[in-house]
Amino acid sequence: MKQAIIFISILFQAILYLSAREPIWMSDLELDFPKDKYIARLGSGNSPDNARANAVGQIASFFNSEVVVKTTATSNLANDGENVVKNQEINQKVDSVSDMTLTAVEYTLPYYKRKKKTYYVVAYINRELAWQNIEPKIIQLRTKYDSFIELAKNAEHPFLEYKYLIKAKALSEELMSLFYTGVLFDSSKKKAYKDLISEISQSQELEMLNSFRIPLYVTTNGDYENLITAKVIEAFKELGFIPHEELKGNIRTILKIEINSNEKISDEICSVYPETSIYLSNIDETKVFYSYQKSWGKTSNFSLAQAKKKSFSKIAGEFKKKLIDDYRNKNF
Repeated sequence: MKQAIIFISILFQAILYLSAREPIWMSDLELDFPKDKYIARLGSGNSPDNARANAVGQIASFFNSEVVVKTTATSNLANDGENVVKNQEINQKVDSVSDMTLTAVEYTLPYYKRKKKTYYVVAYINRELAWQNIEPKIIQLRTKYDSFIELAKNAEHPFLEYKYLIKAKALSEELMSLFYTGVLFDSSKKKAYKDLISEISQSQELEMLNSFRIPLYVTTNGDYENLITAKVIEAFKELGFIPHEELKGNIRTILKIEINSNEKISDEICSVYPETSIYLSNIDETKVFYSYQKSWGKTSNFSLAQAKKKSFSKIAGEFKKKLIDDYRNKNF
């Protein structure tokens, strides 16, 4: 035990001795950390921890100021259910680098300047090592992106095509963000991935999402004054569908709304215990793409019609948001 304490003491003294000599990076940071090989910042503080925090904060500021601004003009045809409208818009996307890049940060030993009573530390990132850490993730995302684009191309139903394209788009955004993070480490990699970035930014499949709408045949049963059905239709319009009350030739998707009041009458008091079921499927109902079931609480009144109206009005007020959230959580 004593030997261990002595060893630690000698080691600590050696560190103090070495740190007593002013490091080169104190006067010439780039000499020790050339810009073409490192991203480095000098931090200071009244303790080693504070100096490290100050240095890594400067690294973070560097990344957050290096933003990627992409401006794209898109035009598409959108069907609002009645008319075909041509839309043209300018989209500007600004991505800043997230804190995940800071996992590659390393630190020098602290240097203490007695006259100033201040500690100094350099936080630095080895550009090559950082890129080597990012590149496998880019390749993995590219593989996933390609697979969903291929699934979309071969999808047997518009709903599945749309679902796969949404996932491909999310992967493409993650991939692009990661790529531009990597470019901050090593700008020479732009050339190697030029074709990939061009392919994604000009993807006809992803462009289709701007005007992708799925015609939908709606059937409903058990509603009262169309209260719940109206909110369900609003929800699915917001989710990218075009609901129809009549079955037309190009419609391949059906939305079934089933409402069971579960009515009970006791001592002239009428009560309802509603249950709602939503099913989205192909037109022959052999494949269900989405379903949602929920039981609601008891509502009573002297009149059955009033009990239903009160209950269904309350359900309608909550239903749209619950349905949209559930749909997105399950599908995207």
